[in-house]
Amino acid sequence: MFSRTTLQAVFFSLLAYSSALPSEIDTRATCPDIHVFGARETTASAGYGTAGVVVNLILNAHPGATSEAIVYPACGGQSSCGGVSYANSVIQGVAAVAAAVNSFNTQCPSTKLVLVGYSQGGQIMDDAFCGGGDTNEGLTDTRIPIQASAVNMIKAAIFMGNPRYIYGLSYEVGTCRAQGFAPRPSGFSCPSGSKIKSYCDAADPYCCNGSDANTHQGYGTEYGQQALTFVNAQLAASGTSPTTTPSSPGTTTTTTSPGTTGVAHWGQLWRDWIHGEYNLC
Repeated sequence: MFSRTTLQAVFFSLLAYSSALPSEIDTRATCPDIHVFGARETTASAGYGTAGVVVNLILNAHPGATSEAIVYPACGGQSSCGGVSYANSVIQGVAAVAAAVNSFNTQCPSTKLVLVGYSQGGQIMDDAFCGGGDTNEGLTDTRIPIQASAVNMIKAAIFMGNPRYIYGLSYEVGTCRAQGFAPRPSGFSCPSGSKIKSYCDAADPYCCNGSDANTHQGYGTEYGQQALTFVNAQLAASGTSPTTTPSSPGTTTTTTSPGTTGVAHWGQLWRDWIHGEYNLC
């Protein structure tokens, strides 16, 4: 297991490397108009986890859009995910989000990007997109690790059950009037807050102070269509409108895998290298 100091050194070396990745494709011919990044919750199997509900809604509404899952441990010390501590999983996850987004944006600078994070997946996307550090998990650097050009192309970000939730921020939705177990500090303001919707209800024990774990797993069903409406509005403001009628939150569609286009395939090769070199879960 890495120390926090080692993990943060790895974090910034990956970011520096990702910004220098060569382009091996003709971006004009292969880049999609929209690309969605999804990050799963703690202990969910590799892939999108519950974030997949909203990811699929977006893909159904925008044929031709592509997507990929963030590769990170999504662990909280459980043996099922390699015993990686929650703090180390978050630090690795923030680095993975930044590396994936930066790499894709470097290769496809005109593609509009959407972030969808669930629970711990919301936390790592929040940290990567808004900066400010995450002292709860040992991430002390407050800089935004996603490069400025990529931040500009992120048109919408959806966080559901995010432990960083704290009541009072402009982009929060739901009945929670308290905070999660890893809240943003009082007075925090995300520079890209107008692009975010963060969903949390009072009964949730992770993003709020409730006691019903089932509430934590239900945001895709409860707020999926509302989240899609926000994403569509953000994309429309930048020149892209949905072309199909959205399916219900429970509909399962096949998302575009990272290996189906030149852009996504290179991104997957990059993350596979990280996985082997740094022994990530």
